[in-house]
Amino acid sequence: MNSRWFLNIFCTVFFSCMVSGYAQEKVYVTTDKECYLAGENLWCSVFCIDSATGKYSSLSSVAYLDFFSGEKLESTIKVALVKGRGCGKLQIPFSFATGNYSIVAYTRKDGGDSQGEFNGKIVTVFNTLTSERVKGGVELAGIDEDIKGTGKAIPFTESRVAIEAQNVKGESFPVKISNLGDQPMQVSVSIYHLDSLVKSIGERGYDNTSLLDRSGQFAGTADEEYAGEVIRARLFKDGKPATGKDAAGVYVYMSAMGNTDDVYVANADSLGYLMYYTNNISGKRDLLFDVVADVTQTSKFKGDSVSSSVYKVELVKKEYMHTPAKIPVLKISQALKPHLERRSMMMKVERGFEADTLYNLMRMRSNDFFGAVTPIVYNLDDYTRFPVMREVVFEYVENLRIRKVDGKDGFVVQWNNTPVSYLLSRYNSLILLDGVPVRDHSIIIDMDPLLVKQIIIYPRRYVLNHFVFDGIVKFNTYKGDMGGKELWKNTTLVNYDAVQYPAAFLGDRIKDNRGYPKYNSTIYWNPVLEVAAGGEFTFECVKPQYAGEFKIVVEGMDTSGNAIYMEKIISVL
Repeated sequence: MNSRWFLNIFCTVFFSCMVSGYAQEKVYVTTDKECYLAGENLWCSVFCIDSATGKYSSLSSVAYLDFFSGEKLESTIKVALVKGRGCGKLQIPFSFATGNYSIVAYTRKDGGDSQGEFNGKIVTVFNTLTSERVKGGVELAGIDEDIKGTGKAIPFTESRVAIEAQNVKGESFPVKISNLGDQPMQVSVSIYHLDSLVKSIGERGYDNTSLLDRSGQFAGTADEEYAGEVIRARLFKDGKPATGKDAAGVYVYMSAMGNTDDVYVANADSLGYLMYYTNNISGKRDLLFDVVADVTQTSKFKGDSVSSSVYKVELVKKEYMHTPAKIPVLKISQALKPHLERRSMMMKVERGFEADTLYNLMRMRSNDFFGAVTPIVYNLDDYTRFPVMREVVFEYVENLRIRKVDGKDGFVVQWNNTPVSYLLSRYNSLILLDGVPVRDHSIIIDMDPLLVKQIIIYPRRYVLNHFVFDGIVKFNTYKGDMGGKELWKNTTLVNYDAVQYPAAFLGDRIKDNRGYPKYNSTIYWNPVLEVAAGGEFTFECVKPQYAGEFKIVVEGMDTSGNAIYMEKIISVL
């Protein structure tokens, strides 16, 4: 039996008891470079450290990165953590005005109101589509004035790390990172173009903080996110917050549309609040909330005809006051115009051919609701297609039956040679249409099977919250749009930015894509590289379609919490 609910509740109670023994979690961030255009990808690597030990914290599973201009909070991304490490990217919105930005990083456990200023990583953004600038954050320099940034050289740790790379003319060139220390190190590795724009503001830009200085103090909270991101919501009935008897006994399914197992159930409290303890939902997703007004229907999966009220769900976000340290003023001049035009051209070419298939997916937290059971997969294109779902199930799907359940047609999963008659007397099956629980099985029984690509069956007993299901059946459509079915009563669809997919840009997939124009400003980004004590890591970096100087930066820390920084400049001809 697989119980996501029992596991999450156990983790919440257990780690709430032990969390007081943890010191503050401090979050540090490295990025692939210091200077960007609006529309470019800002790649980031995250280090979550227990301040008492200086080592990686295994408590929190999510880090939050707030991007502040000198005026306000502009954007936030969430990065999934695995044993204190994580990575992600922000495609810098075109709403970002030209100016310098500070990255304030924290976990929910220690992400309350600021207790002092946060000395964050500083990045520079130029927006070539608008003349808008960060208010009070940009100055026009005189014709002869030096406009280089205020960044200071970070001391190299030559005794602990070395970079070997040669100036090259071929299609790719080798790079070797050596750990000269006596402890394993975890670092990010970036190779980016030292173009005229970067040089005009200084190679260190306006970032004058080393890795371990990029932090600040926050008030503690009771918001531990050990298993994954905690999503909060509130229940509304007939347009008003549901409280008391209107909320008591009301269960709400939450699912992320897509071929995933992101399915959860929460019970509203007396004020109508809902808490979903996830294992981390990833990417930009559509969350579907399905309110079950009658608790007896939750495990019996039938319609909500008994309820005349209209229930809706709204997400709830806890807001905290975060304060970045003073952000340096960006100096600009007319001399930057040709450099901006060239970088803008390169960015447009890159975005025109950009595809997620060029990225490398890094290690993710496991989401094992389905468990280790081997599913039974039916790819319907492998069979003669029938126009009626009943015929498809009857002819091909051996472990699935359609039977009368409480007077309505429903699916029953047969497993372990258990008689269907016995299963009917026990529990219904959990039926998912593109990841969304469908409690009225007739919706799928009556749909066009030609819209369905796969039927996947998990033949075992599952527990979701305290509801038990004899098997799970996933119906995946070709378009992932639930076959165009309209949402049923008491459902709410919410666009949601979940944690970032942990991605890298290693460039190896470009070799198989000859039509891809290699005009990237960042040509290599490995955010979570680990090198053993005395070990080395060698890789081939794909040469771009332009020549110039490139900077290789290795930044991170060893297992004792010592900062590591090394850079090397090479020429690509």
